Amino acid sequence: MESIDGTRRLERGTMTEEVVHIGSMPSSVRISDVGVTFTEEIAFQDWSRLMETLSRMETAFQFAIGDALVYGQTAYGEKYSQAMDATGHSYQALANYCWVSKSVPIEVRQSGLSWTHHRIVAKLPPDEQQSMLTASIHNEWTIDQLSEVIRGKPVEPRVIETIKVPTGMSPSDAEKILKTAQKCTKELCDTCPYR
Repeated sequence: MESIDGTRRLERGTMTEEVVHIGSMPSSVRISDVGVTFTEEIAFQDWSRLMETLSRMETAFQFAIGDALVYGQTAYGEKYSQAMDATGHSYQALANYCWVSKSVPIEVRQSGLSWTHHRIVAKLPPDEQQSMLTASIHNEWTIDQLSEVIRGKPVEPRVIETIKVPTGMSPSDAEKILKTAQKCTKELCDTCPYR
């Protein structure tokens, strides 16, 4: 059964197995509760999108556990012992998830930022949370940069060096060659493979 928001629900008794679309997954990638397997090679761009999707999944699960804990406390008065048994997470991890979920309202949370971005702003009032999270997206702030802004320190601009990877060479091979070339003490000649 397809819902309005694009999720799919499979009915089973009183529970549903809801499949939520968080990002794209190459067809040759299989995810289970114990890891990721690749049935065939994938292109670098597909791998990069996979990493983005996995990161979004991590953030979604941290919020989901926190929100479920808040619900359990409100509905049943349950604290952490049952959740520790069910999830295998430590008390401190569950307390952190719960605190962020309570402190950062769902309507303030920003898709595209990590759970840790939200943890950093959790101590602020909701209007400031919104402002800082929006600025994080707009300025592409890392977790460290957001922390510095909140502490009142100036943000150092991010310098990202890009290189053109030669055709037929993998990005990891190009990175190895660059690292080796940086260690060279001699001037690089026109025929040097590290040029």
